[in-house]
Amino acid sequence: MSAASTVDLLRAFGGAKLEPDAVAECQSICQTFDLSTSELFIRWQTFLINQHVGDVSIQPTRERLLQVRGLVQQEQERKLSLQRRGPHASQAIKLTRNKERTHYDKTSVEGLLQGMVSGSQRDPLATPQSTKRVGLLKANASVNRNRAAFSPATPSVFAEPSPSAIRFSARTTMGRTEDSLHSELPPLVLASDRPPVAVRDLVDKAVEAEEVTSDESDDADSEKPVAVARGATKRMRYMFEKVGTRTEVVNRRIERMAIETKTEHKIEALANPTYAHQVDVTAVGRILNINLEEGLTATPLTSDSLVLETSRRLGNGRRIPLDVRATPSFSLFPGQIVAVEGKNLKGTEFLVSQFRPLPRLPHPCIGERPDVLSPFNTIVAAGPYTLSDNFEYEPLGVLVDHVLAASPSVVFLLGPFVSEGHPMIRDGLVDMLPEEIFCAKISPHLSRLREGLPSASLIYLIPSADDLCCPYVSFPQPQYSRETLLQMGVPEGIESLDNPAQVSVNGVVFGVSNIDVLFHLVKEEVSRLPALSDRLPRLAWHLVEQRHFYPLSPPPADCAGVLASQDARLRMQTMPDVLITPSQLKPFVRAHDNVVVLNPGLSSRGLAGGTFAKLSMHPQASAELSGMVLGNPQKAYPASFTSVDIVRI
Repeated sequence: MSAASTVDLLRAFGGAKLEPDAVAECQSICQTFDLSTSELFIRWQTFLINQHVGDVSIQPTRERLLQVRGLVQQEQERKLSLQRRGPHASQAIKLTRNKERTHYDKTSVEGLLQGMVSGSQRDPLATPQSTKRVGLLKANASVNRNRAAFSPATPSVFAEPSPSAIRFSARTTMGRTEDSLHSELPPLVLASDRPPVAVRDLVDKAVEAEEVTSDESDDADSEKPVAVARGATKRMRYMFEKVGTRTEVVNRRIERMAIETKTEHKIEALANPTYAHQVDVTAVGRILNINLEEGLTATPLTSDSLVLETSRRLGNGRRIPLDVRATPSFSLFPGQIVAVEGKNLKGTEFLVSQFRPLPRLPHPCIGERPDVLSPFNTIVAAGPYTLSDNFEYEPLGVLVDHVLAASPSVVFLLGPFVSEGHPMIRDGLVDMLPEEIFCAKISPHLSRLREGLPSASLIYLIPSADDLCCPYVSFPQPQYSRETLLQMGVPEGIESLDNPAQVSVNGVVFGVSNIDVLFHLVKEEVSRLPALSDRLPRLAWHLVEQRHFYPLSPPPADCAGVLASQDARLRMQTMPDVLITPSQLKPFVRAHDNVVVLNPGLSSRGLAGGTFAKLSMHPQASAELSGMVLGNPQKAYPASFTSVDIVRI
């Protein structure tokens, strides 16, 4: 392969600063390993995610590119090794690793059998290896599984603090502000006898209205979810979904956006992009990856593999390749609904001249809202809440201390609370039920939180697809049922919300999506000089632009299934004032187009503490005095007087 040109490298790396020696190293890597510039950029993104937690501010220097070269070389060597061993080599390697992972001896087998005997007692063994094998063993193994709530009187996982717990207690970064928004606003001080905030769910009524008028298929009665009252378990048949339901949902999404795009841009008629056109026309469709059609599921989207899928009415559902070489700016990912302008000269490829902006959801200013925007403050935190080598939940205890000191009006605690990805659970070192872990380790912290906050403060738990305490592993998820909350020992006065959730707090609209869609998008997005250059906020803004809490399609193989039959619960009912999308990527907060996009980060990161977010909705007078509201005060938006701090635990 010929050496990549400097122009192609600069275009692939976007706004990154490439020194001459870095350019030479990039060209050498491309030529040595037969990579295109876009493929090299994907390797660079993977390096940032694995080595620098997705920090896009890291510049591609020659030293870092040498590390990327080593990773690419290792990847090539693995592929060659598998080719030499034959088609069954990877399966043999997996079987060998599984055999070597667990070793059983007389002591471990006797310990496991002892736990199965009703009424048996056992003590933690003395050696460190046996302590890990014991994991979270209860003092009394004869626990009645049928009672309503589990006893929290479970002994500690370790007789002594783990090494990571000792390092966590000696940390020096606690309370440090990692990122902030509108820090010039004065601190918000609320009275202790303040009235409770007014919280209103924006989803149920809208979804119920849609379900009543929906006519998705002939078998609609068996496919449509049943609208039920708040607090009841919704009908979520996540293991039963027809292909026709998915295609109908996709078709409706394209049609809905096509109608509004035609009205927004005053287009006389939308064109069929699969037909030949000698003049510029506008079409609406969905972005797909052509590699998926060819069976290359592991190949990410590139500018050379773009396909536009049309709706049944606008293009008979056909697909057409897109040529974006002449497009000055774009930011695309699979599943994205777009409005393209260009021409199809030969009927085989659509030449895109520009991507038209999509119409926005209605976003009323303060003067147009029926609710009174009284000041309040909020704390948002996302799991996991414990370190990766124990279940002592030290970060959760510190988080509760922060919440009690701030005394917020609303607290959003997002799962996972007992993560299926915890190393001790993954390696089979725990023999307690997830509900028992929650009751023994988390409920005491929640009780302390509920008792320490004013009665007017509201606390909400939001489930996660990675949470073992939630029986629904797909997305979206219903709220925890009242029976589940009682079983886990959650005190009275703590409620639950759906995932995703759309609620209005004193007239300020919050959109919360507790799935790592940003991490999924960062591996699939392809862009060129996008309007929003800051990548992480741009990924979050895709959700607002698409009006959807999970617009990526298809989701990654290791992701929970996204239910097309529940698409009404994934759509945004109105423009959010604050969009909360927790992710393992770098925490951030930005205000864009009068919307605050926030990634509060995770409360625990491996063996170290994570971050949480503190939000304050200030009175409009404070924002006007600080110069945040200019011009007509009645045209101001809540984002103008929202201050946010992302704080290290």
